[in-house]
Amino acid sequence: MAARADGGDEWADRFLAAALEPPLWDDALGAMAAATGSRRGQLVGFGPDSAIFNRITDIDPGLLDRSDVQALHRPELNFRLMADAMAGGDDIVHEAHYDIARQRIGNSDYLDLCAELDIADGCHARLMVEDGAMIGLALLRGRKDGRTSQEQRDLFARLAGHARIAVRLQRAIEQQGFALLNGTFEAMDRACWLLDWGGRVRAMTPRAEALLLAGSARVSDGWLCSGRAEESRAILRGIRAVVARPAQPAPPVLLEQGEGPALLLEFHPLPARDWAMAFAPRALVVGRKAPSTAYQAHMLMEGYKLTPAEADIAVRLASGMSRPHIAAARGVSAGTLKAQLRNIYEKTGCTRESQLVRMVSLLYM
Repeated sequence: MAARADGGDEWADRFLAAALEPPLWDDALGAMAAATGSRRGQLVGFGPDSAIFNRITDIDPGLLDRSDVQALHRPELNFRLMADAMAGGDDIVHEAHYDIARQRIGNSDYLDLCAELDIADGCHARLMVEDGAMIGLALLRGRKDGRTSQEQRDLFARLAGHARIAVRLQRAIEQQGFALLNGTFEAMDRACWLLDWGGRVRAMTPRAEALLLAGSARVSDGWLCSGRAEESRAILRGIRAVVARPAQPAPPVLLEQGEGPALLLEFHPLPARDWAMAFAPRALVVGRKAPSTAYQAHMLMEGYKLTPAEADIAVRLASGMSRPHIAAARGVSAGTLKAQLRNIYEKTGCTRESQLVRMVSLLYM
């Protein structure tokens, strides 16, 4: 079959190849930018409150991970997102929409970032909206590029059609990860919950289902939680840490079970793939019977040569007790407790409290 005048077959192959081999998205976006006379191409995914991923050609990826940049993914700060909402579903949103949105932005941070990166103009299109996520494609243009012409926007619209098909294909491929892991979960004799990009439970092991039935943990609107508000907040903090990109370490959460043994929840990010979108499994929560404090203290004294007092402090800290409460319970001053903690850190090799809490929580029989 002969290629169309706009290279349709070639572009279809280019974007489909990216769906099958995601690192090739960089090549596809770069070629799209060059064909339209634009500085950069972008593929971006947004959730309700923040960006899920943000891929821009010819830019340092570390820049996009900066906290000040991450904070700009809200419509009230970002004229592109505001213009998208104002356009009411138009196929291509461009500079004419951006001009109106810029006048309504009270904060200049995103405008300053666009000036810094020289990406003030361009156009964009929605490729897909599903399950609270929006995937978009964009041309980012600099001062030398000028504004998009109608011809360039027409070409971009055609390329966006190919990109839309590729995104749907990649979504189908990534979502297979839940089905594959769910099949593996059936044979696992441990309580595990598999989470998506938003932190919601998408699959669980039979042991995890049993814990839910017993009331040891809960799933509400897809979120793993507890019957106690404080524990639920701690679970949410842990989930948000490990589903973030880049993922952050999260301390285990102890769920009290009345007369029965406590349940310890541990949070683990799954390996991130380059150019993955929002549809692959993102993290794993593992639940197990919490170790006894006596056993933990014994292991700390045997393995790290902590004194009985130091071991008791470490165990209390890992259980979630605050420093003032530990000092009061042990009848020592805040200064004495601080000195004892310094000794604990030195003996265990930990440099911060979260490391110590995690180390103690992982001591189990």
